[in-house]
Amino acid sequence: MPPLSLGPPRGAIVLCIALTPALFAQTPLKQVQEAASTWAELRSETTRLNTDWVTEKEILDASISALEIRAELLESERDTLLAQTSQDRRELAEQVAENADTARKLEASSAETVRLATRLMTLQASLPPRLATALELPYRSLGEENITPTERLQHITTILNRSQQFNQSYVLAEEIISPTPGSEPRLLEVLYWGLAQACAFDRASNEAFIGRPTANGWSWQPQNGLAADVAEMIAIYRDQAEPRFHTIPALISD
Repeated sequence: MPPLSLGPPRGAIVLCIALTPALFAQTPLKQVQEAASTWAELRSETTRLNTDWVTEKEILDASISALEIRAELLESERDTLLAQTSQDRRELAEQVAENADTARKLEASSAETVRLATRLMTLQASLPPRLATALELPYRSLGEENITPTERLQHITTILNRSQQFNQSYVLAEEIISPTPGSEPRLLEVLYWGLAQACAFDRASNEAFIGRPTANGWSWQPQNGLAADVAEMIAIYRDQAEPRFHTIPALISD
């Protein structure tokens, strides 16, 4: 019996040797070189990026530190300024509140002056003719639409002051008036006392009239038998007669 061989058959060894060059032929050297070159480039780029990152990180860290220091300085300056301007800010807040309150008061005052101006305009016809003539310009200005609140208040003050002055005094004047509706105008001597009472005297006809405000404006009414009293009152006012009491019809209303 032939001896048992444990190694590979000789033919198999020869086949392996024959196939080995064929396997190496399937992986070209060029592809290996290109892969090695690509790996080298990637490695170089990775190294460069890592180096750049380290360098840039140091710069960024330094910048961050500088910014943090700057932020601390700015916070310190802010706190200092807040402390220094706290009084000014309180005063400013108080001034703003005061201005707002003043604006509300001005608005209320403006509304009140408009109401008062409207009331004065309705009373214009009831004023004594002498006073109404003297106040013609303030009244005309008060009736304008585009005047400011300050101007309106000035005209109101002028009218009220002149009216108060007139109301506290006796005024004698010569006026051309129509004592009765539809009559011819006459030159009369008129004596006013206050805003609501007056008497007039026509020397040519020896007639006397009593004047007072009515719902339709100022009105004159003839007074029979009063001419002598009115004439003497005018003479007393002019220091041409001795003072004495006279009874004159007057209308007193609330």
